[in-house]
Amino acid sequence: MTADQQVLKEKLPDWFEKDFFLHDPQQRTWDELEVGESYDTAPFVVTRERIEKYAAGTEDNNPFYLDEAAALNSQFKGMIAPPTIIVPIVFAAIRPDSWVKMPGAVNPGQKLEFGVPVRVGDLIQCKIVLIDKMIKRGKKYTVARMHITNQNDEMVCIWTGGLVLPK
Repeated sequence: MTADQQVLKEKLPDWFEKDFFLHDPQQRTWDELEVGESYDTAPFVVTRERIEKYAAGTEDNNPFYLDEAAALNSQFKGMIAPPTIIVPIVFAAIRPDSWVKMPGAVNPGQKLEFGVPVRVGDLIQCKIVLIDKMIKRGKKYTVARMHITNQNDEMVCIWTGGLVLPK
């Protein structure tokens, strides 16, 4: 881990908790969002402890996530994280003032396209782009695309997801 990654690790919590109500006053309404706007999340350092906690929380005991010896003999040539670990990473890294009010929102669907696996020591970064917003059946929808990369600018995931916002 580089010195910069160590500093970031010390600034970030060791859990994936996100209190969307805490920052509600800083977040924007649907009317304030502009299609095409984008922003970068805070970088997030992946640690072995975070992978272990995520695997335990999802009850996924895949040896490629938890056993270095087993992972070394796999096609991955070392330990990896569960692919869906990027979901709580992105939520943890979203800045409070950069996105729409989410408490009460419903997820009508999402698509995740995975690239290189996430590994211990990776510095995950995400660029979020609002690609659409619309009103259907009187409800306000947003669609965002997240380009998630590691410290080598390799694509980890492209995640497209929608929200139906509360009234």
